[in-house]
Amino acid sequence: MNQYMADAERLIMENRVDEGLAILHGLLYEEPGYASLHNHMGWAQLYFRNDTNQAELHFRAAIGFDPLFAPPYLHLGNLYNRMGLYTKAREHFERGLACEGANRPALFEGMALTWEMQRAFGRAIRCYKEAIAASAGSEFNQLRESIKRCRTKRWVLLFSF
Repeated sequence: MNQYMADAERLIMENRVDEGLAILHGLLYEEPGYASLHNHMGWAQLYFRNDTNQAELHFRAAIGFDPLFAPPYLHLGNLYNRMGLYTKAREHFERGLACEGANRPALFEGMALTWEMQRAFGRAIRCYKEAIAASAGSEFNQLRESIKRCRTKRWVLLFSF
């Protein structure tokens, strides 16, 4: 199962989305309750098809089949951020943080974005700092720039009215 999912992911990343989704759809007949499979389906629908309805359906299914599986919380939060549903997004990021093996930097960054879009720059900066503290990779510079952006926005908006 995991090898087929990896093959489908590779095809999708090579912009052969229809072929990758066909493999994933076939796997659904074999394992309709496999949370990781639903997460992959939602991932492909959100990031490569921009089909938010199908993506949401599969992320919710993944969470329903395994509430402790962290990835669908991140992706569902990103979906809600795209839709401007910041409170719902933040709820999913927070739930994802409670899962073992969660991508904490990405979840904190998503949460920070919800606060930033709602002009709660202090809260956004705190979440970006949490993301930095949880990271050990190359995202450090991007997160630092996000903090600078929030500080600039806070300053500009303070004197713009």
